[in-house]
Parts: sequence; structure tokens; C-alpha cells
Amino acid sequence: MTHSLVDQCLKDLSRAGLRITKQRRAMLEVLADAQNPLSAEETHSELPNATCDLVTVYRSLDQLERIGVLQLGVRENGTKVYCLSHGHDHHHHLTCRACGRTERVDLCMGEELNQVGYSFGFTDLTHVMEVFGTCPDCKDKN
Repeated sequence: MTHSLVDQCLKDLSRAGLRITKQRRAMLEVLADAQNPLSAEETHSELPNATCDLVTVYRSLDQLERIGVLQLGVRENGTKVYCLSHGHDHHHHLTCRACGRTERVDLCMGEELNQVGYSFGFTDLTHVMEVFGTCPDCKDKN
């Protein structure tokens, strides 16, 4: 699954007119193997040594998010995190504040949020929505 997902992302990259570099491929592989969305720093730390510098990771993640290969999330502390778009399906995450466990949530209120934005005269709307709480394992430890 991971390999085919990375291959699909590389095809999307090429279609968008971006070069397929060893650095971008390595970042996609790291994100495909990750159990949770990763920050730029976390992605960089998982890359093989000397793959690229942190600035390149930031720049590449931003480009990949803009073309829809990656989906942007935000941790409760404001840190941007990224995950593969999984075939470009829009999703959100439920994250445990204590252990960081993340569950994918295939529910979105995007249309409802857009209608509110339009009612205020806003256009070109996007959103990032994450839900935070305490997972059952961490709740039981307290």
C-alpha cells in the first residue's frame, strides 16, 4: 500500500510540473510510513542522513501541500503537520493530548463552514480542523 501511495504522489507531482527529486521521494516515503502526521522537523529527522537540509524540507512540504499531495494539519500548540492525502480524500484527525496518538476522522463540516464564511462575504475559503482530547488508554492511566 505504502509503495503504491508514494507512486501515486510522484505521478501527481509530475502532473503538477514539479520535478521528482530524491529529496521529495524520501520525504513522501517518510510520510507514507508515519503512524501520525509529522512536522517539518520530524520529517527531516526521519530522512536518511544528508538527504537535504531543513529549509528544503519546509519548502518541499509547502509545495506538496499546495498541489494536494499532502494534507496540512495543525497541532494544538500551532505546529503545522503533514500527512499524505491518501488519494486526495479530505480528512481530519483526532489527537490525544497526552500520548500523541492520532486517529483519522473521515468526517468534515467543510461545506457548513464555507457557508458561514460566504455569509460574511469571504471567498477562496480553506480550512484546517483538528480535534484534541484524551485517548482511552491515557484516561485509564489517570
